[in-house]
Amino acid sequence: MKKWQLTKRAGLIAAISMVSVTSFAAQISSNLTLTSNYIWRGVSQTDDSAAVQGGVDYTINKHFYTGAWTSNVEGANNVGDYELDVYGGYTNKFGNFDFDAGIITYQYPGNGGIDDFTEIYAGTAYKNYSAKLSIDIAETDMYLEGAADFELPDKYLITAHLGIYNYDRAGFKDYIDYSATISKGDISFMVSNTDLPGDNIRVNISWSKSF
Repeated sequence: MKKWQLTKRAGLIAAISMVSVTSFAAQISSNLTLTSNYIWRGVSQTDDSAAVQGGVDYTINKHFYTGAWTSNVEGANNVGDYELDVYGGYTNKFGNFDFDAGIITYQYPGNGGIDDFTEIYAGTAYKNYSAKLSIDIAETDMYLEGAADFELPDKYLITAHLGIYNYDRAGFKDYIDYSATISKGDISFMVSNTDLPGDNIRVNISWSKSF
């Protein structure tokens, strides 16, 4: 599941550099990530193994966007070999607040669509603080998250993140996840954990590049 962070550093549409391609101020960007562990909402999506991830974003008039993102996955849920996320939304700035809202579908083509689900989301960012709410439109599961970025000497950045997953469907346990990420340039190191019974601290090292 693609990580959407409404931080000043990441940007509301996860695009760092873009190239104008049409007279309607349309822009396209791409991204590539290599990570030692694909951790999403505190849970490994690759059974604590490495992942190769990439995506493409298309933006019109700086406000409307759509895109797709993919990663290999692995685990006990038998979700198939890879994940494909397709999304679209609207972003703007109101006073000192950035705003982003949209819809995203998480697809697992190798599993016949059994585990596919769709969320609507809305988030805001103010200076180095951000918050976001995601809701599963079929199950009404909700994930509320907040993050804060802090600049360190020598161009290092540390990000603190807290998330609360509330399940409406039976058989799933609510939980809290929390993490700290330190990054510089294209390299980041994250420590993550949850309050799920028997869960352990997870770490990953990632290299990301935007084009």
